Amino acid sequence: MLKEENAELLINGKRVESDYTFIADSEAMKVEVAFTFDATSLDGKQLVTFEELYDLSNPDEPKKVTEHKDIEDKGQTITFKEKPEEPEKPETPPTPEKPNRPSDSPKTGDSTNVMAFIVMLLASAGGLAGTYLYKRRKMKKS
Repeated sequence: MLKEENAELLINGKRVESDYTFIADSEAMKVEVAFTFDATSLDGKQLVTFEELYDLSNPDEPKKVTEHKDIEDKGQTITFKEKPEEPEKPETPPTPEKPNRPSDSPKTGDSTNVMAFIVMLLASAGGLAGTYLYKRRKMKKS
């Protein structure tokens, strides 16, 4: 039953119901009854199951023993959640343009001119070599 409308649940024009046959072995029993139907249109609705118990000891004449039809019974109420809204897809950012001319320097952020250091290194090496040769020549003369 649809709780809000107090009406039978019809899916594709057919009443939703389920039969389950069992043999009672005590006065207080719990039995699970499965229902199979397409529930895609039931978002946000509440359904309540009603029960009728029949004595089938004589299958030709089933006798109704009891029924439970309480639309306010929370123990037999099923609530379907609302279908969540799909979030909007974010815009894809534009592709950045490539730089006009590629740089040979590494991507360290250091833009120091290395050539100046190489010139100073060569000048120092030349100075050391010159000093060494000068002292060596002076030692040979003496």
